[in-house]
Amino acid sequence: MHWKVMGPAAAVALAAVACSPQDDAVGQATLAAMALDPAAIPSSPTNLHADDPAASALGRRLFFDKRMSADGGVACASCHDPSKGFSDPRPVSLGVDHRPGSRHSMPITAAALHPFQFWDGRADSLWSQPLKAMEGQKEMDFSRVEVAHFIHENYRADYESVFGPMPDLAALPPEARPGEAAWDSLPAQSRDDVQRVFASVGKSIEAYERKLLCADTRFDRWTRGEITLTADEQSGADSFVSNGCIGCHNGPSFSDGKFHAIGVGGADGADLGRAAGLPLLLADPFNGAGAYSDDPAAGKALLAIAASEAGETRAFRTASLRGVGQRQRFGHLGDSNDLRQFITQVYRGGGGGGRGGGGDNGLDPLLRGVDADNVDAIIAFLRTLDCPVPSADLLAP
Repeated sequence: MHWKVMGPAAAVALAAVACSPQDDAVGQATLAAMALDPAAIPSSPTNLHADDPAASALGRRLFFDKRMSADGGVACASCHDPSKGFSDPRPVSLGVDHRPGSRHSMPITAAALHPFQFWDGRADSLWSQPLKAMEGQKEMDFSRVEVAHFIHENYRADYESVFGPMPDLAALPPEARPGEAAWDSLPAQSRDDVQRVFASVGKSIEAYERKLLCADTRFDRWTRGEITLTADEQSGADSFVSNGCIGCHNGPSFSDGKFHAIGVGGADGADLGRAAGLPLLLADPFNGAGAYSDDPAAGKALLAIAASEAGETRAFRTASLRGVGQRQRFGHLGDSNDLRQFITQVYRGGGGGGRGGGGDNGLDPLLRGVDADNVDAIIAFLRTLDCPVPSADLLAP
């Protein structure tokens, strides 16, 4: 099966159809097209090593390595815990020295299916996303020079088997990042050498994360005719389509990959979401059009699409629903630990009162007309998207 994420017009059209009377066959055919085939996930043109088994093996080791942080206590897996569906049970994640983050860590199941990463979309590839976590002061707080030294000292042979010879790092300071005198004083060639290693580390982690798809769920088996759903699950599947959930949660990841203002969390309006993330993406030296991309033309095309879209204020990327029933926190603030309550709140336009709140007070028009009926059955259906136990080759080595 080959597929692509729906654009805004298609999503709106689908939402309109979903809210109209229709027979069960139409709804089931719509859902059947959302099965996930791991062999047909989108390519990653800006990363030539995205499907390289050796890069994936290195990325797996780095994903679980807590030494790649300022205090030696935080790894990618600290906020994307395999035992918690590669999500974080805490409202906001804690970085080095227990520093609290600003948002709930976005679950990374099926992240390879989305063109933009983070709740605000400030990364346009799955390889550039971990770079921001590594250097983020509220996360791993490990400068790019420290990353380069760490790889040289601990993973040089593995790295060179994928990316070729490492540069000479002997003259570099122990740590440095942009904005610091130690970085700004480095020769241009040294800065470029470090950033190529830094980008390659992200590319190896992407190669690993592309395997975290949450495929072969009961839902996928149902679409293949291998099992039948229970009465509650079938009722929930029908309501998922007819109530309008599918307007945003469509495609094999059960996410349109777009950004929507749904009025949930951040009532003070301080977090601007996509409106703040888009400028960061366009200015990022590690975006798909930059010097460290393996296909700048493809990256430039994606950035052109992003730049042409309005950076909606307080709009956040639709999370994948694969594995949603196994999570303990929901939304970009993680301030809800009750899936039923969260769904009902979204249906009501973020708590603004009344059905069909979309389009009012800056909320996404796709919320207009959504229905809060049959929520328990919808949750029963969503549990068919529970991820299977990860295979041993995806867990900590």
